[in-house]
Amino acid sequence: MGHTPDALLITPEADIVPIDLPDGDNRLIVMRAVLRCDRVDVVALTDQLDMWLDDEGLYNHPVNKLATLLAIRFGFTHQQYHGPVLLTGGADTDGDTVPLTKDKAVALLTSIADLI
Repeated sequence: MGHTPDALLITPEADIVPIDLPDGDNRLIVMRAVLRCDRVDVVALTDQLDMWLDDEGLYNHPVNKLATLLAIRFGFTHQQYHGPVLLTGGADTDGDTVPLTKDKAVALLTSIADLI
């Protein structure tokens, strides 16, 4: 992996798309655009890995089987996740979303490959 993307998008069709997020105020705008939603929600899979999704995805999108399996791998067994999801690094001390590190991106891709 040459360039490390800021985030990985997992579509309901199980496509995995690297995403680069801008800094500042445009970050949330881009996140909402790639998730195809107006309101986002976040699931902290670990303290270093967040999964962003459409807050109303249950009503607007099909089940994302791959994202659901990934969440189960991290102990989130109580629900299915719907629509595209965006995987980023966890929040920093100010609560801002941080990009994936190269190690975290490689580990995620390996983990996702095991699920497919």
